[in-house]
Amino acid sequence: MSTGDESKVEWETPPRARDAVSGRLISGVIAGAFILFTFFVVSAWAQLQERGKNLNPAGPSEPPELGRAEINIVNTGLFQLDTRAYEETNEQRRKLHEYGWVDRDGGVVHIPIDRAIERVVGEQQRRDGGGR
Repeated sequence: MSTGDESKVEWETPPRARDAVSGRLISGVIAGAFILFTFFVVSAWAQLQERGKNLNPAGPSEPPELGRAEINIVNTGLFQLDTRAYEETNEQRRKLHEYGWVDRDGGVVHIPIDRAIERVVGEQQRRDGGGR
């Protein structure tokens, strides 16, 4: 088993290496990598610009769909300038409050909503016994 004669080991901090990497060397490598990266990014951007000029010498053009108010089902107009909803609502209100034809050939007309309500209520009162 263990005896009390074991030698005690003290840990000492090892001495600094004399050939340690300097901070200036590390900073230089990082700066060089950044400069190299910047060079490649700028050269790639310049190549893309040159390729774009070769593919479309007249410059960028606007797709013809952008001038339309609606592309597929997406309304592309400004909300302030789009009055279609107001126009539709006004047309529906006009139909509610005026006389007009639904089907001229079939003889079907629409009447103002107030007049229609009066007629329905009058018919209901006549059926119930002449209005109580």
